[in-house]
Amino acid sequence: MASEITPVPNPPTTNKGYTVHLIPSPKQLLFQTGGCDVERGLAFDDRLALLAGKADNFNLPNDPSGIPVHLAFSALPIPATVNHAELIELQAYRLEIAAHEITITVSDLQGAYAALATLRQIVRQYPTRNLPCLTIFDYPTIPSRGIMVDVSRGKIPNRKTFTRLVQLSFAYKLNVLQLYWEDCYRLTRHNQVGILNGWYDQKEVAWMEDLCQAYGVELQANIQTFSHMQGLLRLPGFSHLAENDSLFTLAPGNGEVYTLLDEILGEVLPWFSSKTVHLNMDEAYDLGTGFSLGQAADVGKEQVYVDHINKVAALARKHGAQKILIWGDALAKYPHMPDKVGSDVVFVDWNYNPEHHFPSLDIHDGLEREFWIAPGTSSWNAIFPRLQNSFVNMKNYIQQAVQKATKGVLVTHWGDYGHHQPFSFSYLGYIYGAEQAYNGGQTGQAQFEQAAEALVYDDDHQIRAVQHLAATNELPAVQIGFKSQTLYALFDDFFKGLTIVGDKRYPAIPTQTHAGLVRLGEAAEQELLQADANRSINKELLLAARMLVLAGKKGLLSHEIRTAFLSKDVDERKLLQWIFEIKTLFARFSLLRQEFTLLWEDEALVVGREGASYLFDKAATRFDEAVRYLARQLLALRHGEALDATMETYTANESYTTLWTMDCLNLWDRAYPWR
Repeated sequence: MASEITPVPNPPTTNKGYTVHLIPSPKQLLFQTGGCDVERGLAFDDRLALLAGKADNFNLPNDPSGIPVHLAFSALPIPATVNHAELIELQAYRLEIAAHEITITVSDLQGAYAALATLRQIVRQYPTRNLPCLTIFDYPTIPSRGIMVDVSRGKIPNRKTFTRLVQLSFAYKLNVLQLYWEDCYRLTRHNQVGILNGWYDQKEVAWMEDLCQAYGVELQANIQTFSHMQGLLRLPGFSHLAENDSLFTLAPGNGEVYTLLDEILGEVLPWFSSKTVHLNMDEAYDLGTGFSLGQAADVGKEQVYVDHINKVAALARKHGAQKILIWGDALAKYPHMPDKVGSDVVFVDWNYNPEHHFPSLDIHDGLEREFWIAPGTSSWNAIFPRLQNSFVNMKNYIQQAVQKATKGVLVTHWGDYGHHQPFSFSYLGYIYGAEQAYNGGQTGQAQFEQAAEALVYDDDHQIRAVQHLAATNELPAVQIGFKSQTLYALFDDFFKGLTIVGDKRYPAIPTQTHAGLVRLGEAAEQELLQADANRSINKELLLAARMLVLAGKKGLLSHEIRTAFLSKDVDERKLLQWIFEIKTLFARFSLLRQEFTLLWEDEALVVGREGASYLFDKAATRFDEAVRYLARQLLALRHGEALDATMETYTANESYTTLWTMDCLNLWDRAYPWR
């Protein structure tokens, strides 16, 4: 009986010549003697065939003459010590692979999807189709485990990419999917909304709903309703709804704001079958600075915030919502806020740092009031994800949240400042988050990496390339908070850019780091040139490697020129050589822009791409300004004039901004007024 099986933290993966790696790791895996020959395929019974028929057979070999696969329903008791046992039991399954049949036992169809995902991973590891006989009993530690994909910063996944996201969710037992919407929805009465960055409509959501349901994934609405509303507020006819001139946050207490939100939620929420909606409301740092200034002075900012939550939550309920998620960052300042909102409001604590303790969780008790957490893939503001950062963040965060009885984990992928990174660069983070969420943060790094080598990567070249690229974020002065300065360096000013001179917040990148970017980027490139060139992920990895190399070479050349100027070791030949090298780098930069564009179009809608492309166009002027400056110095030397050793006359940097600036009114940067 299932109740007699004792879960173990690290089930054995080998027995009698068979090796099995699974992500997430199952609670119990017991090998039996012999094997199961599925060379002819799998013959699903009627109930499984109905599920498989909607999802391309879950990429399993299907043949009526193959090994019978049966679905049985029975209670599967789980240990009494498991939190939220009534929800967990619905996802439990027992998978038995015998010599001549395969049996899946579940108490609910949710468990069937999980069992099929496990079976798919096992089949993948045995291309000869001789599977090991075994019994797996399994269930998750946390009921809701999902991913949240930012589609509001200029990049919306096309149907091919969205399908990959759904299939990845199914494959690694993630049961929730959210797309973060700020202004990317099509409204009947406001046809300008979504034009600049792309949009979804009822027809597209219906297609996504069908796909998600076919794979056992719940598509939940995610609609920003407070701050981060610049995409809407900067459209004609909406600016009067802003809290202040930054046009960033909706004005709490403004009746017209709630009329608009009623209209938005009333039109959009019915597109979704899920009764859970994420209303966001994070980072409203300018609350009480404009429209709500007087109200905040009278009743306090917390009450203004609470009133806004309650008004918007009431609108969401009016249009069918039964569970309302909002970000929990305000609880750091207002820890008693949960007592002042409805019991159906669930706070989502978010943190993307590699901490060992998360104080924001101290106020939560999931047995008293539901809460979720949101770690991150650390793919944003970077040429390549900060994998080490995200892995530590997810494991420790989830582990502590389980101790507080969290009910949900939402692994986030953000697209700050133009969404330059491919969606695929978060896949490994999603998978790692799936592992840790399923097993409560108990899976060791070595165990995960061993399983990932068998299930996630294509070959050893890809593995080594990822390792080289990830190592660039560990170089000195690269990772600063939620940002990797490698991306900034690529677009930075040549002689006086932030990554060259630094400031109080962002240290200058030293020459050894630039050299490290070149070394690691070239090593990754060499590995990828030996991998499958037709794979989209390898093309994206190759672009990242080449971007890192260029950022490194650009920085090295800048330091070389600046050092030579300071020591006055400059002559006509050197100036001409530097101009030649800058032009050579620009030629490579132009090719990278072209490749960036092609890869964008392969994974996302074209609309919105101009925001990211604009940074390439702006950065192109840096090469031009550098050459013009050196040419002026060349003429000065020829005319016997003094060299500008301190580059005092180089002022092109003064009017140049890029990426995480404070220029919140810059149409392209979508910067934040509180930076």
